[in-house]
Amino acid sequence: MTGKTILIVEDDGIIAARLHDMLIRFGYTALEPVATGEAAVAAVAAMAPDLVLMDIALAGAMNGVTAAEHIRVEFDVPIVYLTAYSQAAQLERAKATYPYGYLIKPVAECALVATVEMALQRHVLDHRLRKSEERLALALWGADLGLWDWDIRADTITCNGPWAELLGCQPGALQLSYEEWERHIHPRDLAAVQDALRAHLDQCTPCYQTEYRLRRKDEDWIWVLLRGKVIARDPRGQPMRVCGIVMDISERKRLEEKLRRLAITDPLTGAFNRRYLLQVMEREISRVQRYARPLSLIMFDIDHFKQVNDTYGHERGDVVLKGIAALARERLRHSDIFVRWGGEEFMILATETDLSQALALAELLRTALRQSPFPDVGAITISIGVTQYRPNETLDQWLKRVDDLVYQVKREGRDHISYRKMEH
Repeated sequence: MTGKTILIVEDDGIIAARLHDMLIRFGYTALEPVATGEAAVAAVAAMAPDLVLMDIALAGAMNGVTAAEHIRVEFDVPIVYLTAYSQAAQLERAKATYPYGYLIKPVAECALVATVEMALQRHVLDHRLRKSEERLALALWGADLGLWDWDIRADTITCNGPWAELLGCQPGALQLSYEEWERHIHPRDLAAVQDALRAHLDQCTPCYQTEYRLRRKDEDWIWVLLRGKVIARDPRGQPMRVCGIVMDISERKRLEEKLRRLAITDPLTGAFNRRYLLQVMEREISRVQRYARPLSLIMFDIDHFKQVNDTYGHERGDVVLKGIAALARERLRHSDIFVRWGGEEFMILATETDLSQALALAELLRTALRQSPFPDVGAITISIGVTQYRPNETLDQWLKRVDDLVYQVKREGRDHISYRKMEH
């Protein structure tokens, strides 16, 4: 790398002249030597050399280490120190300036050339590495990704990029132990996260990927996607290092949940729809058959609803439907599944509920509705069928039983509850 420009900072004129001559002889461009730290900083600012040979012990207010600190921060020029001897504290401070080498005075030609060449080459490589890191950081930023690196033996997870921000910390690098990382995982997601990680560490899966809720410093939960791969194992095959990326997927999860709700919800009343109820009933029937737990179904139909639409219009009819749905939801338990079955028909699937408990709930709804008249329309009544699931009964048989009960109420004059067992 001859032809590069070198600045010599040396307060011994004889040594400076000798170094200058050697550099010229080997094809470098050697600038006029300077003797103080202040002059060194000024020369670098004015002439932008490719490397500085810096004496540590300089006369004047600014010694070589202080000058090197300024040059490294402001100009990114590599420094090779010249020293005959120095105090331990001074050498330690010199190390903090990330020098590219040390030369012991008097300097031999072969040592000078080798050190300068290696320093220049290393600076080129460092520059390329920084550029690559900058491009990677930009790519990660553009993709909203963070990097994580788990040193298993040291029990240290180092995180860069958005990860720190995901945890509510300042941007930049973050270090935490594996145990600390686990404490940020939602308790309901922890087992699945551990299983996925264990499967990859045991070489059962080609990579590690999981989605879970992450707790920020402000106690908010966000969804993240974590993906990684073991990149180093010991001779026995035990994992030593795992690296990967992390991404905030909260918005995606929010949209997925919104789409899921739209797919299973009646848009007018906000109640669940028929398709969702059938899915839940299949699951709950299987559970009842395994554990012999009570499960009840309530079906109700709005009395004379066609008359409401014909008299007051469909817009007023929609208000009634939404009002009934809101009143029912206010009185149902968290575990009850409230469904618009179709038109003016509604269902309530009551888990862990026997017939007597379901009847009490049905009567509560019937009474509350009679006592809550709608403007212009007045009081609304409902016809209700209530039935408890029978062992080994099919879903269709159960639905037919409750439907028949509602129609029985209609035939008997409406506005009451039927729960008598029907013949198959």
